[in-house]
Order: sequence, then C-alpha cells, then structure tokens
Amino acid sequence: MTRCLCVLLLLLVVGVVVLPAGAYEGVGAIFSLGSSGRGLGMGGAFMALADDEGCVLYSPAALGRYEGIGLTSLLASGFGGIVHGVVGFAVPYFGVSAIVLDSGAIPADAGSFRYASQGFVASVGVPIGPVALGVRGRLLRVSSPTDGKGWAVDPAILVVLDSIRIGLMYEAALSGPVVYETGSNEEWVPSLRLGAAVTLAPSPDVLWSTSFEAVGLFSTSPHLAAGLEAWIGGLGARVGFDGVGPTFGLSVRFASLQFDWAYAMRSDLGDSHRVSFVFRF
Repeated sequence: MTRCLCVLLLLLVVGVVVLPAGAYEGVGAIFSLGSSGRGLGMGGAFMALADDEGCVLYSPAALGRYEGIGLTSLLASGFGGIVHGVVGFAVPYFGVSAIVLDSGAIPADAGSFRYASQGFVASVGVPIGPVALGVRGRLLRVSSPTDGKGWAVDPAILVVLDSIRIGLMYEAALSGPVVYETGSNEEWVPSLRLGAAVTLAPSPDVLWSTSFEAVGLFSTSPHLAAGLEAWIGGLGARVGFDGVGPTFGLSVRFASLQFDWAYAMRSDLGDSHRVSFVFRF
C-alpha cells in the first residue's frame, strides 16, 4: 500500500510540472465550477474519490456504488461578485443536479453587461464487479447577454481495487452545439478526464485520502488538480490545488446532516467561499 501511495504522489508531481494551469472558460464552464464543497476543497480532484452525492456531477459511474438517498445544495460567492448555486438529489444508480450562474452587472465601455446561465445534469451508474460504468447528460442554457441552448453526453468508468480508485470520463463524447438566438453556434470541446485516488484507514474512525485529476486531456487547455483529505470521526479537513491556485476545506458531519466549506484563492478572479449542505435519509 505504501508503494501505491508513493506512485500516486509521483504522478502528482509529474502532472504539476507537465500540465499548464487551467481556467474556467469555454462552452459548459458552468459545470466546471463544481457542485460540492467537499470536492471544491479538494481542488476539484474528486472524480476518482467521489462516493457521495457529488457523484452526479463529478463521477457518474460512482453512482453505481452510492448507497442511501441524499439532498444537496451549494452556494458560492466571490470571484468578483459572481453567484453560483446548485441543488441536487441522488439515489443508488441515479442522480440529478440543477446549477445557476450569474455574474451580476459587469462594467464595460458601453455601460455594463451581465452573463447568466443555467445547467441541468442527470447521471446514471451501474456496478459490474470492481468496475462501474456511468453516463452523464448535461443541458446548458445561456440566458444573458443572449439566449442559447446546447447539450452534451459524457460516458465514464470507475475501477475500485481495495483502497485504490481510478476513474475516466470522456467529456462531450456526443454533443449538440450551443445555438444562440443570433444564429451563431458554439461547439463543445471533447476531452478526457483521468483521476486516481488512494484511501488509507489507519484506525476505524480515521481516513486519509489523496487524489489527482488530469483535466482536459487532448484539448488545448489541459491542467492538473490535486487534493488531500483527512477524516477523524465526523470532522473532515482538506487542501488542494485546482490548476490555478490553492484550495482549502472543512466538513462537519453528524447524524444525517453534513456541512462542507471550501475556500479558493485566485489571483485572476479573487478569492471565493463555497458552502454546501447535504441531508441524507
């Protein structure tokens, strides 16, 4: 197990050196903002590690191993006044999430403009032994400054071998361009997302996890995200790197309620706080 952990850490170092920093841009950027305070605290390196309601957005194949029923919500503010909100629902094998993004008024030479968009995610996962297969469907609507709609389908696979998890997702494997009312189109950019995670349990109430994720492989803007997480009973803490800057997070879990807080430091858009709540039946 120690050897596996060392290999994973080596991959993290190599990835940081080789891959350039990423950014939230391009078609479907609203989905890159995340839906989980826990995942965001890990720098977004959550595809291989996700085992909760965050599977809906981060790892559809992991829904095949999800147990229970969960309601989740997230609110993020910062990044120069941008507001980002998510509500979601997950059951074994299936989950949905709705996402909203609003920039507010942005000053410009001709006055100001506003960017607003909404996203909907539906995901399905099925386990087959140590392997789980999944698919994620995304619908995007841009409502300001002009109206446009598009869709994408993303197949995924997750392999779980004891404490090691490896995930792969082909984003925009199938898609319909975002068609705007002005008559212009914007194509989705197909890319691969590859992640790996290792979890160690030195005692019954203690969990240590590390994960990394290569995002946008075979696209023009690949980058690496990485994170470390520790749980002691119902208290969790994490630190990560999202491809642009460091991230931090804390969690409190008791009974059926979980509270997750994440903080992202960004030199380009400013700092951001994200808070999510999960209720499990």
